[in-house]
Amino acid sequence: MPAPPEKEITSSDRIKRIFGILRLDGREIELHFPQYIEIVKIASTTYDSFTVKLSNPLIDITDEDVESVFINFIFSGVELFGKCKFLGQERSFITLGFPHVLSSRTRRRYPRVRIEERISADLRYKEFPQQRLEKIAIKDIPVKYSQLYWEAQRENADIKKVFLMALKELRGLSPLSEIVIYSKNTMKSRDARVMRKTGKVLYIDDCKHSQSYYRLITSEKITNYSDYLNDLKMTGVSQEELAQELQAIIREDLSRGCTSKVLVPIFSKSDVIGHLFLCQNDPAKKITTENITDLFALSTLLSLAIENSRFTTDLEDIVPSSLVDISEGGLLLKIQDHGNKLNLLEGTEIEVTFSSEGEEISLKGTIRRKDPQSQSYAIEFTELRPEIKRTLKKFIEDNIEKSSENP
Repeated sequence: MPAPPEKEITSSDRIKRIFGILRLDGREIELHFPQYIEIVKIASTTYDSFTVKLSNPLIDITDEDVESVFINFIFSGVELFGKCKFLGQERSFITLGFPHVLSSRTRRRYPRVRIEERISADLRYKEFPQQRLEKIAIKDIPVKYSQLYWEAQRENADIKKVFLMALKELRGLSPLSEIVIYSKNTMKSRDARVMRKTGKVLYIDDCKHSQSYYRLITSEKITNYSDYLNDLKMTGVSQEELAQELQAIIREDLSRGCTSKVLVPIFSKSDVIGHLFLCQNDPAKKITTENITDLFALSTLLSLAIENSRFTTDLEDIVPSSLVDISEGGLLLKIQDHGNKLNLLEGTEIEVTFSSEGEEISLKGTIRRKDPQSQSYAIEFTELRPEIKRTLKKFIEDNIEKSSENP
């Protein structure tokens, strides 16, 4: 069998979006150096370049006369290849220019079936993927929180009582503290977006210095607003607008009297549903590692109480849509014009529900491509149980039969 024709991605905007998703998802890419291959993750992106962090800090290619680096990675089930200009190295960070072309030799695995009749569907999505819950073990919770622990671990825990007890402990650390639980009205706020997306501790050590808000942090547990600002940049926000947004964040913190601040996520299962907020208003006092450990303990206890009380928050959005085409591997969905301009990111995990002959079909997947102009999303299926696969296959076969009857 002859090799399938090579496909190329030449749109610079499309290439930048792909690299943005690689960074956001923490996916690995291969760098092909003259003598070896290094597997890395993208640390940051700019308008025309991206920076990766080497796993081996001893690697130094500045003296190897390298002009370009070949890369490859898996994206949407397809292996992509590219050639990037080498721009420089600083310690274990290497900066490369975006490739002008990404090539692939992978053929489509599943044939698509176009839907002849309009089939309405509900698109349920969480804007950010589930996070890995970072919490301390119950045995490591400070003794001073013993009473709070016994209340939180009860079956059908009194969630209001636990929240009030936790708030009292929080105010003991700083009077400028609060517990924030997200709602549909607040889950789009700046801090909520950072917390829901990263699941990390948001830490600002000096609210009077702008660098505290955007300097690169390589920790897997701590973040600031650098990713948030970089995401805005990827959507086309100008440098002037980014500077204005940064100043707005700083002004908001200073207006609250904060000299330093920390936010620790509150989890319900694998979703960030809120955060603990603590800030110091005395320049002589800094937020300590002991403060953060206490916040982790309080967050763990709140998560335990939330689970035992069966407390729920609805952070999912449901958007009316319709099927355009479908295969055993994915589908193309068009958002109905309902007055809201939807802009879901590639990589967003979703669930599509529709009815066929009186039976409800629910399919989970991930957005792989999008067309903002037509409000269409290409979705790759994930987590399909065997019975769902059988139902989907029958639905596709029925639509093939309808197509043959109505050429």
